[in-house]
Amino acid sequence: MSSYTEHVTRVLTEDREHPGLGTVAVLTFAPPEGEERRPATLGPRSIEAVTGAIATALDRAEAGEIQAIAMTGTGRVFLAGADLSMFADPTAAAHVEGMTRAAHDLQIRVRTSPVPVLAHLNGVALGGGLEVALMADVRTAAPDVRGVGVPETSLGILPGWGGTTLLQSVVGAETAVRMILEDPARDKQLRAEQALEEGLVDELADDLEEALDQFAALVAAHVDLEETDADVVDPALAATVAGAPADAPGAWAGREAPLPGVDTPEAEALLDALDAAHGSAETRRTWASRLEVQGAPAVGRALALLQALPGSTLSEALAREGAALEELVRSDAAAASMYSAELLRRGKPGRAPVEGAREIRRVGVAGAGLMASQIAAQLALGLQVPVVMRDLDTATASKGLAAAREVISQTAARGMLDEAAATQIAENLSATTDLQDLAGCDLVLEAVPEVLAIKQSVFAELESVLAEDALLVTNTSSLSVARMAEELAHPERVVGLHFFNPVAKMPLVEVIHTAATDEATLATGLEVVRRLKKFAVRSADAPGFIVNRLLFRVLGAVLASVDAGADPAEVDASLDALGLPMRPFALLDLVGLAVADHVGQVLAAELGDRFHASAGLSAMVEKQARFTERSKTSVHPTVSPAVAEVFGTDPAAATAPVGDALLEKVQDGLAEEIALMLASGVVERPEQVDLALILGAGFPRHRGGVTPYLDSSGASQRAAGRTFHGEMFTGRG
Repeated sequence: MSSYTEHVTRVLTEDREHPGLGTVAVLTFAPPEGEERRPATLGPRSIEAVTGAIATALDRAEAGEIQAIAMTGTGRVFLAGADLSMFADPTAAAHVEGMTRAAHDLQIRVRTSPVPVLAHLNGVALGGGLEVALMADVRTAAPDVRGVGVPETSLGILPGWGGTTLLQSVVGAETAVRMILEDPARDKQLRAEQALEEGLVDELADDLEEALDQFAALVAAHVDLEETDADVVDPALAATVAGAPADAPGAWAGREAPLPGVDTPEAEALLDALDAAHGSAETRRTWASRLEVQGAPAVGRALALLQALPGSTLSEALAREGAALEELVRSDAAAASMYSAELLRRGKPGRAPVEGAREIRRVGVAGAGLMASQIAAQLALGLQVPVVMRDLDTATASKGLAAAREVISQTAARGMLDEAAATQIAENLSATTDLQDLAGCDLVLEAVPEVLAIKQSVFAELESVLAEDALLVTNTSSLSVARMAEELAHPERVVGLHFFNPVAKMPLVEVIHTAATDEATLATGLEVVRRLKKFAVRSADAPGFIVNRLLFRVLGAVLASVDAGADPAEVDASLDALGLPMRPFALLDLVGLAVADHVGQVLAAELGDRFHASAGLSAMVEKQARFTERSKTSVHPTVSPAVAEVFGTDPAAATAPVGDALLEKVQDGLAEEIALMLASGVVERPEQVDLALILGAGFPRHRGGVTPYLDSSGASQRAAGRTFHGEMFTGRG
């Protein structure tokens, strides 16, 4: 029985007279009446409304009643794509099959339309929304539009309503390959100017009236069918359109065939683009196979569909696309991906201020090193209040200030900030060596070396100059926040904000509360994170908090095998099936071996022998060695010879797990640790762990997060005697 309640998108229709076009049927996509803040999305009834309205307009075009069709949206949304809440329903696959047929039938029919079609992107056009826009002959976009793309492969599916088939004919092969196969994994979507540069839109227009003027000019520039040598729409398409009258007028002359022929320059460009992105045909097969092993079949299926396009008819290509989508919708990867997408949607920074948060008018940062300067820049950008950095050494303070201002400059250079605003924000940053310069701050964040005594000392001197209600914030990654505050007169105003490196790119902040942290302090910490447009995940004060605690449970198992004499290269490759963004040794190098050694020692001391304090890692630190070297022949860095030299290897070390045995040990260890964290109140729900690891450690979204993965692999049952999500991710049949 269906539990899905659809918020049905409306299509508002009107005729407009335009001097250069004649009568234009304007179709405006809108959310349900009375729900104007909800974006217009596509569920079963919504796509029926959308395709039905377009089909009616096509009927009128064939009858000679109108001379053009225009589609647009309302507010900041053109069409936001498929309604993801639909996928939580057991009948989702049946919904999608019908929706796909309707979209494909219309993609075919619209290409025989005797009049040109415009899509004016007034706002977000994602997934199925962009695929509706691909039906148009001309696309325009408002200059401030953001959120244009096809994110489906990050959701365990693929652009199946015409996108995988048709995008290459609009933007070219190279851009289409990138948008379908690569951008989703990077959360990359296009802005209007980028869409114009890529050829996805033809012109920028402030509103529909201007878009119609641009449309008229482009239509006028097209030559008549009889005067062009263009490879126009396949004439066989007309016969495939259900109910097409025998005397239906011919297709609009400016519309070219959507698919490349065999051995054409366009076909060669498509295959070259696939080669450029993923190497030779053999490499592509290997790449797709590896993704299948990692539980991510969508990219491989999209890759195969793109390879098969040359020489296909539109009907054949869309049929393959539809079959692939219908198969993927039923997959575990799609269920898990939709779960993680919903986690991210619910967890994203809200628009409303956090209730109970104190006003922040001036901020201090104790420290001016690399991490301190990055955090200072983000505080200045997000809060837009004066931010003063303080260090004991004048040269360090000056260097930190310059680094923070450089972050502001880079943000402006990427087009995310105008020059005047960047100048003002940079001027809000200052640096000092005088403790008294922090006295007027409402919040001071310490980012000094990860030594408890140093942090306690910094907090003590800050408390001596700050007002009683000013917040004291720590960026510690592993130390006890409560112990930092235990000698303070007001421990209730202490909270942890654990930023991840690099601060500008990493979207997660762990918000750490102690038993003493009062509600106003916690609310203010959450509000700071919200204004920085980052995701906040709450954690109780416990060693390693969430991300580092679990990462070092993994790294400890890996290092224990190498310490026991296992082959380093075998050990490093053992966790590939997890689908993490990098192998363990590369992660250790990224974290920094001294930092990793320190955190590992702290966690082993605090949490016991579940965590491995590696003698080999300490030796690598002392030797100033690295675990990996760059490789010209592999997607992964190669293991440095220094690892075998430092750790030593013993091929007969049968007790040291590698391969599947090490993978299972890691799975069971993660399941055990998460169960302990839930039982002790470090986190309240498994979803907090999933969100933290997706954002803070790059845990693959197609797994749905770590707890669904542990359920589906059986590790949660083995280690904790139960699943984290009941039967939700233990197999879909």
